[in-house]
Amino acid sequence: MFSWGEDSQRGFRLKDGSDTAPPTAEGLNHLQLGYHITALSAGRTVLAFLKSNGNAFIIPIRESPAGSRVRGKQEFVKFKDKIKTVSCGDDTVTLLSKRGQVLCVDSKLVPRPMQMLCAVSQVACGSHHSVALTKDGQVYTWGQGSRGQLGLGERQPSTKSPQHLNSLSAVPLVQVAAGGGQSFALSVSGAVFSWGSNHCGQLGLGDTTDRHTPTPVHCLNLKKTTHISCGKAHTATLTKDGGVFTFGSGEYGQLGHNSFRDELRPRLVAELWGAKVTKIACGRHHTLVLTDSKRVYSFGCGEQGQLGHGEERHPSVPLPVQLPQDTNDVIKNIFAGGNCSFAVYTSNEDVQGEANTVGVNTVTHCFDHMIDKWTAECDSKTWKQMKQEIHRMFSSASCLNASVLEKSKDEHFQTSPKYCGLNLPLAQLAFQKLVTKDNVFAEVEGALLNLLPSLYKHSVGVEGLRIFLILNELLHVIQNHKPPLQSIKLAKAIAAAILNLSAGSLQVIGDWWSSLPSSTMSKHVEVWKQALSVILSNEPVHRSSEVKNLLLVLQFMYNVNHRIAEPQKMPESEFCLLMNKTFYLEDWQLWRLGSSYKKNTEPLILCSFPSVMDLESKKFVFDLNAQFTQRHAVARIIGEIQREFRFPMPQDLLFEVEVRRGSVLKDTFEHLAFTNPSDYKIPLMVYYDENLSISYVNVKDFFYEVFHEVVSAESGMFMYNDSKTLAWFPSKAAPEVQRYLHFGVLCGLALYNQCIIHLPFPLALFKKLLGVKPSLGDMMEFSPCVGECLKNILEGYTDDEIEILDMDFSINWDGTNVDLDPHNPEKPLTGQNRKEYVEAYVNHAFNTSVEGVFQEFKRGFFQVCDQDLVKLFRPRELQEVLVGKDFNDWARLKQVTGYEGKYNTTPLHPTIQMFWEVFDDLTEDQKKAFLCFVTGFERVPILDVEKFKMKIRDQQVQGPPDQFYPKAYTCYSELELPLYSTKEIMQTRLTEALSSNKIIFKEAGTEL
Repeated sequence: MFSWGEDSQRGFRLKDGSDTAPPTAEGLNHLQLGYHITALSAGRTVLAFLKSNGNAFIIPIRESPAGSRVRGKQEFVKFKDKIKTVSCGDDTVTLLSKRGQVLCVDSKLVPRPMQMLCAVSQVACGSHHSVALTKDGQVYTWGQGSRGQLGLGERQPSTKSPQHLNSLSAVPLVQVAAGGGQSFALSVSGAVFSWGSNHCGQLGLGDTTDRHTPTPVHCLNLKKTTHISCGKAHTATLTKDGGVFTFGSGEYGQLGHNSFRDELRPRLVAELWGAKVTKIACGRHHTLVLTDSKRVYSFGCGEQGQLGHGEERHPSVPLPVQLPQDTNDVIKNIFAGGNCSFAVYTSNEDVQGEANTVGVNTVTHCFDHMIDKWTAECDSKTWKQMKQEIHRMFSSASCLNASVLEKSKDEHFQTSPKYCGLNLPLAQLAFQKLVTKDNVFAEVEGALLNLLPSLYKHSVGVEGLRIFLILNELLHVIQNHKPPLQSIKLAKAIAAAILNLSAGSLQVIGDWWSSLPSSTMSKHVEVWKQALSVILSNEPVHRSSEVKNLLLVLQFMYNVNHRIAEPQKMPESEFCLLMNKTFYLEDWQLWRLGSSYKKNTEPLILCSFPSVMDLESKKFVFDLNAQFTQRHAVARIIGEIQREFRFPMPQDLLFEVEVRRGSVLKDTFEHLAFTNPSDYKIPLMVYYDENLSISYVNVKDFFYEVFHEVVSAESGMFMYNDSKTLAWFPSKAAPEVQRYLHFGVLCGLALYNQCIIHLPFPLALFKKLLGVKPSLGDMMEFSPCVGECLKNILEGYTDDEIEILDMDFSINWDGTNVDLDPHNPEKPLTGQNRKEYVEAYVNHAFNTSVEGVFQEFKRGFFQVCDQDLVKLFRPRELQEVLVGKDFNDWARLKQVTGYEGKYNTTPLHPTIQMFWEVFDDLTEDQKKAFLCFVTGFERVPILDVEKFKMKIRDQQVQGPPDQFYPKAYTCYSELELPLYSTKEIMQTRLTEALSSNKIIFKEAGTEL
């Protein structure tokens, strides 16, 4: 071994029995020890080292009468177990046995075990504090903590007994380090955490404020850090690629940046470029590095000769240590402590045990191999040992978070809030083997159920959150290989743990999950759906907080998916639970009880988790409530009438609307103006031209006619887009605002009475009804020209091009000039405020300019429909329920059409064959007109698209059939077709019937 620095020639017993050796001209001592040193640490008053045979020795350091510091003789520390490593504080020695026991050596060289610590893998000492890392990844600290170096918070300045550092409990750590008053921890994927004294910036956090709890050193993220070494007030880190970063005190040049100033953030030692560093070691005020070419460099304080340059100065750049070149031996390791330095050489390639670098980024166990061992046949003694291993693995979030890393190309070093660094397919394969053994699975489940409630709410590092993705994989495997109920207990525990996390942690998990392959995302969603399906399929249904937690997790995943852009985004239907109508009936009853009687009851899904309801279930509940409300309203009226001692008449129990064919809209508005809103809730009946016969056909015809008339240009109620295909509320003050209230009532009545209507409005209308903010996409739909222009401003143009446009925040909308920023008229459009401009434009068009009339419309709509139940629908769903869906699968219509009377023949009746020939010759618009002729609707109810079918039967006529038109019974989607003599006559009669039935949407006169 080579030794240089303070009293470097004394202390060690040499091969010839002496304890001194002559130095070289540079002050280096070549010590012929006769044994290998695997660990060495030095403090202010003590030096300790470890032989390769596990024996530990201590060399005291005292101050001589002349004022210099001198070493005493090495003394053996007796202990029953072999020692793994040593670490020294200023005045203390801490040993770690190979069994994982921490020993504090007293002044009489008696090692005293710390009873509270066991299974420790590493120990590090600062000046007056110590840090230990256990085999299951937990950190303990003890000693003085006045500067926060214990990481326990400001209220614990010191402690003699080891204290668990909860905040790092889930982070997969591989190293702890300590210096004067600072402490560090290093994760398996290279994340660095620091706490304690920071007066010189030695924590690397960009300031000089002490930290009393572990804090991520963000400047070292993604740098692939593999080792940390601390001096009194400076710190050095080593990367996997051989780079060295230093920070903290630069008073003596110990940072190597060719300066003597402090560095508050990690800075790469540029002077080491081109030399791949493999080891680093910090003394009190100096730094050593070892390169892959086995050259040692030093920089910093050289007052005691600790740099090995042969002169007492403070070089601030790395300079080579002049080691003797007349040996064939190879430098294997370097140590620095206090004011001295050491380099261990050997020719024995088999000697291992470099305690200073512990292979920090190689997970010390192979997860897959461990599971193979656990699931193999074994005797009871071996099983007892394996149960302990299983418990250690699955009761430690730290171990689990390091278990299935993506090691290909060191991908896990890229772990960040956007990337989890996991190999989830590997986890799936491992878990598939694990669940094959019931006894192994039982131990795993027990350990996890014990672990999950203890997980820390605020994760210090993102690696501590990996467990939640890993356990999703485990649940998936359990559900596929175990009985349905087997995963429920664990699923509930995982859900509770997820919901206990902070908002920031949930954001990271959401970003990780959304970055996974779509197949994995779907698999994870299915995990929670299956757990819920198992629970909710049991009778009676458990409406507990635990079940609600599962729903909240599914809702969380739905919300994350909602933020994902296409095509990665999952279809919203994949989040829906397939529940029977009985369940929703019970949920609706609980909702009615809660809303009507204010009882402490609430439904499990209804109104709380509409994202898990499919459209059919939402429509079922809405219609169920509408029917109940109608019956309840009728019963109320009957009760009021009976209290007046008279019998109710039919007109008392119906909401009757009398209109004339020529003025449907005018008569409707006049009627609504004098209607009590409570009447909207009773069954609707419409009479035409004083014909008081009751017919549901009249209701369908009424909605058809009134909506075609109200959205036409003649009504004067709306503005229209350039192509006259979509309407919107006007921005100019309307003289009859009440018409928009009644327009809302009509829309509500249509939904309430299960009628689809002609409502050519953009999706923005339905968004606003549901409290969803319209976006640029809605402008693209309503006015593609304006939308495309705004999109180019937002995304297409450079800042310079926007300047050339010479635009300001003044626009013309609906024929009116508007300042989008009233407080700053003619504010110029720039590259910096482009987003503000686009948002203001969209907001004006869909919100500000129509606020008054829209609020009236909304008020009218919700006078009819229950707002809570309307909000079950998503905007697109509400639009499709109200407006229906285009039907153009004419081949399917032909396939499912039924025939009655004379037409019910095999093969097809000649008239039917003739009809389909005529139908095939119709234009697309004529086919849609035919659909309206037969059903009463231009579109098909959204839930009836697949069910829609038509019946055709022969028409009984008095006289030649060629003189008659086809007839339709819209309530039943039935067509009566006369027995026409020729195809030409059939075509003429059919097209004439369609023309007379169709109400054309006339072009509007106003434009954007």
